[in-house]
Amino acid sequence: MSSNLPSCVIEPLVESTNLFLNNNENFGLAFFADKHSYLIKKLDKHLEIKIFRNGIFILNKLTGHVYFQSVHNKEIKKLENFGMIFDKEIHLLKFTIEDPIKQIITKYSNYFAMISKSGNAYLFSLDNDLKQGLIPKYLFEDEKIVQIACGGVHVLYLTENNTLFGTGSDYDGSLSSYNEFGLFHGTTNEFGVLKCNVEALKGKKIKQIAATYNCSFALTVDNELYSCGSCTYAVNGQPKEMQNCLFFTKVKDNVELVIAGYFFAAIKTLNGEYYIFGYNNCNQFGRVDSDLMVGNKIYGTTTKLNTFNIHDIEQLECGGYHSIIVSKSNDVYFSGNSHCNVFPDCFEFTKIDFSKYITNWNNVQKSSKIKVETGYDFTLIYNENHKKNIFNFNNAYKISDITIHF
Repeated sequence: MSSNLPSCVIEPLVESTNLFLNNNENFGLAFFADKHSYLIKKLDKHLEIKIFRNGIFILNKLTGHVYFQSVHNKEIKKLENFGMIFDKEIHLLKFTIEDPIKQIITKYSNYFAMISKSGNAYLFSLDNDLKQGLIPKYLFEDEKIVQIACGGVHVLYLTENNTLFGTGSDYDGSLSSYNEFGLFHGTTNEFGVLKCNVEALKGKKIKQIAATYNCSFALTVDNELYSCGSCTYAVNGQPKEMQNCLFFTKVKDNVELVIAGYFFAAIKTLNGEYYIFGYNNCNQFGRVDSDLMVGNKIYGTTTKLNTFNIHDIEQLECGGYHSIIVSKSNDVYFSGNSHCNVFPDCFEFTKIDFSKYITNWNNVQKSSKIKVETGYDFTLIYNENHKKNIFNFNNAYKISDITIHF
């Protein structure tokens, strides 16, 4: 175990714990699909928590160092080469000392990735034979990586110069590596990196990328949303009569944010409306009533979310077969298929009671901002403390005037 451990506490979470949190404490509640649950108490506000199906990552945002604690005894040998040891203790990932990390990306169960402060990309794949670790920058034409989106069977990389690359499966066009004639140019390097066809976005700056199981999204600074990939679950946002999108195609204007789930997605528009599409087989968005629904699939991007008061949504996140909403009053609502012991199967958005874990949950809601991250097989509920320091100047004395010249 590393002697330079982050200042946080990770311990199993059970209903009988009867935790009491102070108003200024930062915490995370990590729930895994295999019923493991953990409390993470952050003693330093500059620590960021990320979770994945095999463990918990702790990123020190000041130093860029990353620590890892396993929640499973199952060993994955190819990850041990990078310091991810499965012995239930916290370990420093030593490669992050030489190349400090800025961001950790986790979403689904196949991949997780990291972006370093120097713009390097690290990819770790659990279920295929792609090479692990640092991807040589020359494969990205020596450009720095600014965003990564991990899908179910593919990964997207966006560079500082607005170039888009991908790796993984492109069977249905999820990497937009086909040209306008339907020809696939493929890749031969050991990391599987290829350049995406973004001809439809030529001259347009991309501000967000996202990925589902087998579709990809690119959102421009002009708030235009483009998609590519499979039509199997209607999650490419195309009308029913459309087929697979082999390269990026425009699907909607006036988009502020795209929120990708496993086989479904949501869009937030500039005027605060939410539109939903894709697979709703487990009532991921509740009992949706839409003329554009065929079976369990919602086609196109014109179906509004009508199963929750959109004016009360502070945050909406899409996971594996579920969605989670944090309301304006910091309540947490869940809809879809249960994937851990705290979230039951719900056919509509249902409020989750966390007071069975934290006795003063109501006070925590009032003193901090509740946020959520969720993926295929995990959910992280955490807080951002917004308590401000109050200064009393009633008995203050003026000592001197100070003038600063630049």
